[in-house]
Amino acid sequence: LPPIGLSSSPLIPWFLWKLWTARNNLVFEGKLFQVEDIISKTVVEAKAWELANCTLEKKQKANPGARNVLVNSPSCWTDGAWQESTRLGGMGWIIKNETGEVLCRGSAHRPFVCSALMAEALAIREALSKAKDLNLRSLQLFSDSQVLVTALRSELEVNEIAGVLHDIRNLATLFCPLSFRFIPRLENRQADALASSGLERFNVVNVV
Repeated sequence: LPPIGLSSSPLIPWFLWKLWTARNNLVFEGKLFQVEDIISKTVVEAKAWELANCTLEKKQKANPGARNVLVNSPSCWTDGAWQESTRLGGMGWIIKNETGEVLCRGSAHRPFVCSALMAEALAIREALSKAKDLNLRSLQLFSDSQVLVTALRSELEVNEIAGVLHDIRNLATLFCPLSFRFIPRLENRQADALASSGLERFNVVNVV
């Protein structure tokens, strides 16, 4: 490829992801994308990702406290599970108060979930809805989906989950302050177990 304007973002992961989504569109929806279109979309999304990260880094350098955990705010952990063969999604969340007491935990499942990223987004939407029902005024939300957290913190649009992102941002206006933070998967085991149980429960119901 000629120079495409990327300085730090690797192109290969984005290309593999677009190939994967193009394959799913062909298999499940009969849509065929040309190679040129896949490459073009790969470059556009990689540039958008790099721009969003650069913007976020500048904001964090201008405000060093932006990375700090919120003090005296409830915390929420979310996770999504996805089964490619059936396109089923499981969502899990757990909300704790400032002292670590569990206020709410739960799981849910849905059919026709297009991707793992969509399952993660649905989990956050469910969790924010539960936090609203608990009349929480502030919240710090943790997810092990770096793509999703970056999109939410930088206002980056992701076409695949655009509708759910819109719902999340509307719910986010109900909390002040609200922070979205990425955590490693090993630190998100409780929410991960809840998401997996939601997916398993869906499978059991359908088998019965």
